Amino acid sequence: MTTQQQDVTDLIELVESTPARELEAAVAQRPGGVDATLRLLFDLLVSEFNPEKAGGEKGTFQFDIATSTGHKPYYVHVEDGTCGCGAGQHEAPDITIGIKLPDMIAMGVGKLPGAKAFLTGKLRLSGSPLMGTKLGEWFDHPET
Repeated sequence: MTTQQQDVTDLIELVESTPARELEAAVAQRPGGVDATLRLLFDLLVSEFNPEKAGGEKGTFQFDIATSTGHKPYYVHVEDGTCGCGAGQHEAPDITIGIKLPDMIAMGVGKLPGAKAFLTGKLRLSGSPLMGTKLGEWFDHPET
């Protein structure tokens, strides 16, 4: 098992054993804290990119993650069959996804389906509604 796989397994166990209201504090106690956890989640998302499903399309997903200490922006950019991510604000996102940290963590490890997060108000979208569907289409993200 790779380090990333072990870290994701540990994070899944944390999500399953910790009430959502306590998840941010629990993650903050892990090595690297919230920032390391977000890097792990976005690196995992990039690793799940399926260029065949993207079919040459491009787009940028901006995430605005609300934490107890402020907002953490991250983006995922797809173009020319490649996918990359970064911390910060992208200059021209196609869609912005607003979500609280505990919900982002649960969604990132497959414990909260994106559609359910949207329908229950845990995920807010602004920008191109069509791009919102691409996260589910272009990425092979298992939901458990």
